[in-house]
Amino acid sequence: MSEDKHLLKLLRHGDSNALRRLYEKYRTDLFTVALSLIHDVHAAEDCLQDVFVRLAEGAADMEIRRNLKGYLVSSVANRARDQLRKKTKLLDRTENIGCSASAINPVKVLIDREESARVFDTLMKLPYDQREVFVLRVQAGMKFKEIAKLQNISTRTVISRYRYGIEKLKVLLERDGAK
Repeated sequence: MSEDKHLLKLLRHGDSNALRRLYEKYRTDLFTVALSLIHDVHAAEDCLQDVFVRLAEGAADMEIRRNLKGYLVSSVANRARDQLRKKTKLLDRTENIGCSASAINPVKVLIDREESARVFDTLMKLPYDQREVFVLRVQAGMKFKEIAKLQNISTRTVISRYRYGIEKLKVLLERDGAK
């Protein structure tokens, strides 16, 4: 039995240490995904908390067919999307959603913090659908088929959004680098 399945079994039987161990195991990756999608530290923390509260509340009825990490990443992405919709309705625009990119380094691929902040800020310039696909693919390590299923769209659409997002990132980063 995998560690995650074992921890879920313990959680179903009311073991609060199991929830704590799952949180410690996945919090960094999930927080990175949430922050990359909504670009707001406090909202990303809320998103993570909501996902783990729901995990604790619904553990008895939960049936995870593949892997727990994929399930949690999908939950975080859905929660982030919900938060953005709510903020968009309240603010009537997403331009005001922001935080200091220097607060955390969510782009694991880059070593230099200044470069990470630049890439992170540039990532926020992508349309949300492209940004979500990019983050789920690059930072969460999800496959295109998994992303398609999560978003209820075709795999081809996911691949197109990813490709367009990469192309736009390249252009924006080149343009910003020339300044």
